[in-house]
Amino acid sequence: MRLKIAMICSIFLFMATKVNSYVGITWGRQQSQQLVPSVVVDLLLQNKIPALRLMTSGYDIIEVFSATNISISITLGNQFVWQAHRKDLAYEWVNDRIKDPINKGVNIVEVTVGSEPFSNTFLKEAKSDNMASVLRLMRETLDEVGLGYVKTTTGHGIDVLKVTKFPSEADFRDDIKGPMLDSLDQFNKTGAPFVLYMFPIYFVKEVLNYTMEFAFLDNKSGFKIQDGNFTYTNAVELMIDSLAWALKKAGYPNIKIVIGQIGWPTDGYPHANVKNAERFHKGFLKFLASNKGTPLRPGPIDAFLHSLSDENQFRTMFGAFQRHWGIYESNGNPKYKIDFSLQDRDEYPTQAKGIVKMPNRWCKFNGDRSNMNLVNKNYDLACKEADCTRLEKGGSCDGLSFESKISYAFNAYFQKYKQKVETCDFDGLGEIVATNPTVKDCEFPIEILAFQDQVELNGMVLRI
Repeated sequence: MRLKIAMICSIFLFMATKVNSYVGITWGRQQSQQLVPSVVVDLLLQNKIPALRLMTSGYDIIEVFSATNISISITLGNQFVWQAHRKDLAYEWVNDRIKDPINKGVNIVEVTVGSEPFSNTFLKEAKSDNMASVLRLMRETLDEVGLGYVKTTTGHGIDVLKVTKFPSEADFRDDIKGPMLDSLDQFNKTGAPFVLYMFPIYFVKEVLNYTMEFAFLDNKSGFKIQDGNFTYTNAVELMIDSLAWALKKAGYPNIKIVIGQIGWPTDGYPHANVKNAERFHKGFLKFLASNKGTPLRPGPIDAFLHSLSDENQFRTMFGAFQRHWGIYESNGNPKYKIDFSLQDRDEYPTQAKGIVKMPNRWCKFNGDRSNMNLVNKNYDLACKEADCTRLEKGGSCDGLSFESKISYAFNAYFQKYKQKVETCDFDGLGEIVATNPTVKDCEFPIEILAFQDQVELNGMVLRI
C-alpha cells in the first residue's frame, strides 16, 4: 500500500514538474505608422502570448508593459553597442533601460546583446568583433546592480555555421570561432540560452536548394535526409540539430537552444503567401505542442514567432520579403488563422482593438501619359520613400496594370506622409479620391494613426 501511494505521489510530482514548450512573439518597429503600444499589450494578453522579444530596447514604450507579467526580452542593437562598451556606459544603460523599468513593474527577463553580430549574409555589414566583451560587461553590470536573474545572450542566424547536408557535419565557421567560443563560455557559466534566428523558407531555397516542401513540418514530398541513425523530414529539425552538433563539438553540448525568431513571409518571395504562412505555422506549433523535440535534442523547445506585424521600413537588401514577416498587417488585422495557445484551434487570432485609421482617402495616378519621363520620375520618387515591395516581381501586386502600379506607388507615399494634400501632387499627376482603387487581391492600404504623433485613444493622450 505504501509503495502504491509512493508511486502515485511520484506520478503527480512528475506531472507537476513537467516542462512544456512555450511560444512567444517578436515585435520590430520599423513602420511608418507604428501600432500604439497599449494596443500591442492588449493583443498579447487577448491571445495569451506570454513572452515578447523586442527588437530594440523599447525605452520609449517599455513602461506600458508594467504589471502585465509578460516576459520581455529587450535588444541592445549592433549600432548601439558603443553605448555600453565601457563600465560607466554599461551602468548608465542598465539603469535606464533595465533597472528603472523593472522597478516600475516591467518583467524584463533577458537582454540580447547584438543581433547576428557574426552574420555573413543578412547583417554582414553590422559584424562586430567586440560583442563578446560587451556581453561580458553587461553580465557583470547586471550582477552588480542586483539583477543577476536577467539573462544576457546574443541572437545568431544559422549562418554562423558551416552548414552541410548532414547536421552531424555542421560546425561553427572558422573565422568566428574565437569570439563564438568566448560567448559560449559565458552562456555556459551563466545558464543563458543560445538564441537562434531561423527562417526555413530562405534556408531551404538559398542554402540547401531542396524542394520547398522540406521547409514545412508536414512535408508532403517524401524527401528526407538520413544522417546516421537520425532521419530529417523537415528543415526546422535539421537546423536545430545542426546547431546542436556545433555546440557539442565546441564542448558545450548542454547549452539550451531557444528559437529567437522563426516565421514565414507573406509577400515578396517565391512561396511567400498567406496560405503557406498559415500552413507553416500550423505545422510548427503542432510540433512545439508535442514536446518531442528533435532527434538530437528531444524535449520541449521555446520559440518566438517572427513577427507581430509587417515592417514597411525594414531594409530590403536581401529581398522584399523582409517587410512581410508579420502575422498581423501593420494596421492590426490578422492575416491568417493561427493558435498561439498550442491547442491547434482553427481560428483567427484576436483583432487589434482601438486602432484609429486615417480617413478613407487614397491618392491615385490621373492617367496623364503625355510626359512619361515625368511619370517615371514620380513613380521612382514614391517607391524610394514608401513601400512598393508588393509591386516587385512575384509580389501580390505584380499583376497590376501600368496605371494601377503608378497609383499604388502614389498612394503608398501619400499614406506614409499622413495623407497630406501636397504629398499627392506628383507634379500634377496625382489626385485624391474617396473611392477605393484596390484591384482584386492587391489592396491599396490606408495607414493607421501614427504612434509617433500625439494621439487621443480611449480618452488618454499618449506621447513618446
